[in-house]
Amino acid sequence: MLNGLQCDEVMSRKLIFTVLACLLFLLAGCSRFNVAGPAQTVKVYTTLDKTFVAALCGRFAESLPQDKKIAFVVSDKEDELEQADCIISGSTLLQQKAAAGSLQKIHAEFADLLPAELKDKEEQWVTLFYDPAVLLVNQAYSRKVGQQQLLHWSDVPGQKDARIVMENLSDNESTVLFLAAMSSRMGQDECIAYLRQIRPLIRQFAKFPITPVRMAATGDADIAITRRSHVFKYLQNDFPAYILIPEEGTPVNLFGIGLLQHSKRQKETIAFIDWSLRSSEARTLLMTTRSGYLPVLPKGENGQAVNRDVLWTNTFYKSGQALEQLAADWLREIRLADAGEDAK
Repeated sequence: MLNGLQCDEVMSRKLIFTVLACLLFLLAGCSRFNVAGPAQTVKVYTTLDKTFVAALCGRFAESLPQDKKIAFVVSDKEDELEQADCIISGSTLLQQKAAAGSLQKIHAEFADLLPAELKDKEEQWVTLFYDPAVLLVNQAYSRKVGQQQLLHWSDVPGQKDARIVMENLSDNESTVLFLAAMSSRMGQDECIAYLRQIRPLIRQFAKFPITPVRMAATGDADIAITRRSHVFKYLQNDFPAYILIPEEGTPVNLFGIGLLQHSKRQKETIAFIDWSLRSSEARTLLMTTRSGYLPVLPKGENGQAVNRDVLWTNTFYKSGQALEQLAADWLREIRLADAGEDAK
């Protein structure tokens, strides 16, 4: 038989064993359920550059406290769109999804700062940033004529000796929307008349976005009509051309976010939207990734939205048929019109 001292020793060993077993169980449980890891995953579908969108989402995730971590999975594969929680794309796709009833209303604090032109009327999508059309002016040409002679769209027809290059405006959604935005602001007759004025100066209608940028940089053209996003990645201190955004405003492409109806990640997505609109880190990322995009809240939570009067958007051509007809009118009246020498 065991005496009292031996019994106490056995009981102490059993107690130590039990405590150790409990600790091992708890540690195994913590490892299994990854308490320190991301609590939620947000699936993002985008039509933009996937690397840029992933960088934006990743920077937001890094800004969160450890106990509120969110993981983002970004895809540009169209067949994964319906499984996504949100869409980051141009306004055309967002408008289509809103019209089809695929998006839910966004209740984001900083979206309230945006004017009506920068979001869906039912607030099913909101703009995060925009891409303006610009004049890329060769530095040598600018020194010859003087920078003050080229500040507005109305100054372009007066550059009688200029060699202008631009994309073919009927080639893709971006160029057709440029035409639609300019026509919405000027009126279609006035827009066609303006383009007819500069038609004799146009040396090439390019197929690829890089072509006008390259020609202005090499001096094969004096002025390129292009987009800021097409140029910005190439800008360096010694770049032989500069970007001009006409003072009165310019056609813009809007890029925003929509929250899909089936998503259960409303809270996480709305937090990302508010961060993208208000955070200086988000605005810095637009620069460091060399996206060329500009924020719709230039000062975040400390200031007002960008002046909507200088953002020319497509407010008139609401259907695909209307856009196709506008492009056909441009082809007939401008692109195929006789304007002398026209490089192919």
